[in-house]
Amino acid sequence: MPARLIRNFTVTVATPECYPTATTYRACLQIEEDIAEVLPYLNAALPGASYERAAQVVLWTNQGRKYAFRAGEIAIAPVESREEAETVAEEIVARVNDVWSRRGEIEPSFEGKKALPAPLDILKLLPKTNCGECGLTCLAFASALREDRDKLSLCPYLSEEDYASLVQ
Repeated sequence: MPARLIRNFTVTVATPECYPTATTYRACLQIEEDIAEVLPYLNAALPGASYERAAQVVLWTNQGRKYAFRAGEIAIAPVESREEAETVAEEIVARVNDVWSRRGEIEPSFEGKKALPAPLDILKLLPKTNCGECGLTCLAFASALREDRDKLSLCPYLSEEDYASLVQ
């Protein structure tokens, strides 16, 4: 098998279909090669990636961009311009090819990320006093914590262990 999995691709840039007046764009790399075989390796190698096996897609967020890897394409959003799309495309193709070349050293992962806990499940761990020590009500804090684990330290009443029991 070749060391470089992706050899040929074209980049298209468009506004997101769900938001036609957006000021940023979505880049789509149409890949001539089928990259389905690398998806479990990408899932293992890219921090925070999630493999949706039924849909045959790896979802990944990095440096404010969302990536969707499929057998014949890679979608990236947001990008500011065609030039930025070309640069980001070259970088991600290099990364995919690097993972492919190291696949013998990588244990493939077919697991998706565990679903985030519901805000109401987080709320059950909180004192429900709306003390405001974190700057929010308990329900607002639970919603914020769901999206950003770094907020955990803002609540003196919620331990790392209790929260970890929800997300593991």
